[in-house]
Amino acid sequence: MGWGLLTSLPIVLALHFLFHSPIELILVTFMDGVVAGLSHMLLDIFTEKGIYHKVDGKWRRIALAHFSYDNPFANGLAFLLGILMLFVAMKF
Repeated sequence: MGWGLLTSLPIVLALHFLFHSPIELILVTFMDGVVAGLSHMLLDIFTEKGIYHKVDGKWRRIALAHFSYDNPFANGLAFLLGILMLFVAMKF
């Protein structure tokens, strides 16, 4: 989520200077950083490497399906999930 926030920072600052409203700043930061970061982690958890999280000071890996990165089924599923997330985002 931190990398998503960092990469969206120039866009957030540009919107802030254009519209002079903190509401757009907060909304864009939340959408770009948190939602993009979490959706990326959602897709990464199905790969063979999974995602890492810290428990009791130690890093542990979570991988649900252990698909390889070039698996056509996993990539198709990720594509459809991305399209679904796009439609959900447009609905709200």
